Amino acid sequence: MKKLSVILISFLLYLPLCAQFKGTVYVDIDQSGIFDKGDQPLAGVMVTDGLNVVRTDKKGRFSLPGFEKTRFITITTPAGFETKQFYLSTKENRKSYDFLLTESERTKSKEHSFVQITDTEVTGGMGRWVTDLKHYIGNGKPAFLIHTGDICYEPGLKMHTEVVNSQTMECPVYYCIGNHDLVKGNYGEELYETIYGPTWYSFDVGNVHYVVTPIDHGDNPTDYTLKDVYNWLKNDLALMKKEQALIIFNHDLFTASDTFVFKADNEHILDLRTFNTKAQIYGHMHYNYVRNQNGIYTICTGTLDKGGIDHSPSSFRDIKVDADDNISTELRYAFVEPQVTIVSPMKQQKAAISPEGQLSISVNAYNSQAKTKQVSYTLSIAGNNQEIAKGTLLPLTDWNWATNITLPAGNKGKELKLTVTSCFNDGRKAVDSNLFIYEEGIRPSVAPGENWNTLLQNAAHTGGINQSTIHLPLQLAWTANAGSNIFMASPLIAEGKVFVATTDDNVSLNTYVCAFDLNSGKTVWKYRTENSIKNTIAYEDGIVVAQDAACHLYAIDAKTGKLLWKQLINLKGYPYLAEGLTASNGVVYAGIGVGLSAYDLKTGCTIWTNKDWRQREGSTTTLTVADNVLISGTQWGGLYGNDLKTGKQLWKLSDNGLGNRGASPVYKDGKLWIISSKSLFLIEPQSGKVIEQKELSANLDVTSTPLVTENEIIFGSADRGITALDKSTLFIKWKAETKPSLVYTAPYSTTPQASVETSPVASQGVVYIGASDGYLYAIDETTGIIKDRIHFGAPVFSTVAVSGNCMIVCDFAGNVYCFGM
Repeated sequence: MKKLSVILISFLLYLPLCAQFKGTVYVDIDQSGIFDKGDQPLAGVMVTDGLNVVRTDKKGRFSLPGFEKTRFITITTPAGFETKQFYLSTKENRKSYDFLLTESERTKSKEHSFVQITDTEVTGGMGRWVTDLKHYIGNGKPAFLIHTGDICYEPGLKMHTEVVNSQTMECPVYYCIGNHDLVKGNYGEELYETIYGPTWYSFDVGNVHYVVTPIDHGDNPTDYTLKDVYNWLKNDLALMKKEQALIIFNHDLFTASDTFVFKADNEHILDLRTFNTKAQIYGHMHYNYVRNQNGIYTICTGTLDKGGIDHSPSSFRDIKVDADDNISTELRYAFVEPQVTIVSPMKQQKAAISPEGQLSISVNAYNSQAKTKQVSYTLSIAGNNQEIAKGTLLPLTDWNWATNITLPAGNKGKELKLTVTSCFNDGRKAVDSNLFIYEEGIRPSVAPGENWNTLLQNAAHTGGINQSTIHLPLQLAWTANAGSNIFMASPLIAEGKVFVATTDDNVSLNTYVCAFDLNSGKTVWKYRTENSIKNTIAYEDGIVVAQDAACHLYAIDAKTGKLLWKQLINLKGYPYLAEGLTASNGVVYAGIGVGLSAYDLKTGCTIWTNKDWRQREGSTTTLTVADNVLISGTQWGGLYGNDLKTGKQLWKLSDNGLGNRGASPVYKDGKLWIISSKSLFLIEPQSGKVIEQKELSANLDVTSTPLVTENEIIFGSADRGITALDKSTLFIKWKAETKPSLVYTAPYSTTPQASVETSPVASQGVVYIGASDGYLYAIDETTGIIKDRIHFGAPVFSTVAVSGNCMIVCDFAGNVYCFGM
């Protein structure tokens, strides 16, 4: 009897603990949006108090004991359902925590998509990107939208949810907490919780279990610990269905190493590979970067409302899950109105016909608010509009559509009209047309001169002034497409070839170093790299060298495209490189920070490695050789001089705006000439002494290396187009205004801006420079008068290359253009 009493008392004591939070999950059968008699209970729904996780019983009921940090009761919204409220605050002291679900086809299907945005940091207010995002979601019908953190500080936290929520976006919207969302209060996440709810939770769509986790560091201390997250996550994952896949969201990397193990401390460890994990998706770094972590994708997305810290284009990400739980991604660039531009054949020129007698039709088309569905063309005789050919183009990249056609006989010497129409998924269209002369077998001649070995020809970057013989008007000799985007990797000219490198910040990682025949534009070879090549490549002595974002350094035979050697650059931190390398006198200089090294060009053997300073956020600096000093730098860090032969740090400059910079210097007249923040600097390379600083009103945080002529200093800006200073007085001599940028790359720059990320190159008194507005400009070197401009309809982020009478231009759409005489 005594034993029975003890058992009964123990049960009574245990019952309140187990039933502290009770409730029921219902299905809103009549979709009234309110609880009524027609609602039916739903079994098997996961519910949590922030630690313990249970499933509802056959009657949809649950009970949870809670723990000392319970502030919400949260459901894992099951696949095939949606809810207006997936969490309820325990501060309300409800008698019953009841949830209402509605059936949803978009969250039911194994095949589904979702959109990720991140780091909007809306302290200054919301912008036009909201409209682009809303329309894109309306056209694409994703299963949900997720914001992976840094809404930003008290004003942003209060503002953002009023504009981006499930009602305004017309799809479920989820949020992560970022480091700048931890604000002053009783604890860092207090304000976030009052607006956005729990900082960790999960939901199901199709066959995927999605888990949102909180960042472990920030501006103010958190109440939660890594052990709290571990304890809940272990319980949550234990209730995953056996066949489910797992995708994890966090503001920062949830796990940094390739082992993909989450470690709260030495005793609390979770091997996330055992849960069929497909990806971890984050933001925080303000760059676009995808890495394959031994079968699990680590996906970082930049900012859709402004340029990234490493100058990544303003973008958001569309992520698809197929029936087998495999994922694919597509970056989408904000702020681009529906547009289409014919880039081949060029307007009012003789058509560039291939040796096989084919005409290349190439078009750049884009619309931020909807995908391009189809691009069609019609070819007719000018004047009488007699149609002679029509068809559709094929997509080569996310911007470019193209095809090759053979023109009907009898049209030689005639002026023809090409009309292209781009149809977008939102029903809108864009049309472009041009007139050109069809002359069979007539092509501009290409006669190369000196090699163009790296950014601005050589390791000192003095090729802005060169011996080329370029004349206006430019005549297109040929165009080709590299198959993926070309970012800041400027083309090279050597051995009768053009070398380019590509970027693909999606899980496809369709990235290459490519060689094209200089005379015909035919592909000679393509070498596939493991990740995006964001910046400068180099050529010397028959070898092309390149470094990718995942820190692989490649040496490739320029003739055959075969790999000669490969090195892994150890940054001892985030494995990411946006910088450009160079080569000089048989040595390759690559990497940044503790990964900055010199390698033997022929063997790949390491000559020295920097031990004196570490990298910081991603920069777009290309290494510069100034006699016996190697110049490099990091964004938000500084400009560094290292001994060229030993690697020893000689100096560092970070004051007066030199720490906030993505540009590279030119070494000329015994000085370094470089733009940074809002100033032009002249620096003595041996000591790092600033000889002169000229402060300007423009934002100069771009990658433009100055062109130093006999009388001018010419460079691009983030907001004012192109500027020339008088070399003797440093007063402004002229300005050449460019059009508004198509996308934004300069850190924190947004609409309206007129960015020029490229470096000017001069030939025969004319300066050539590409801009983010999608134009190549030809500007009088002395007066600043724009003599000509060519419209590509896609941003130009890489500096042109010139040799003899030919110029090579690359656009972000992956097009390579050769202009001759």
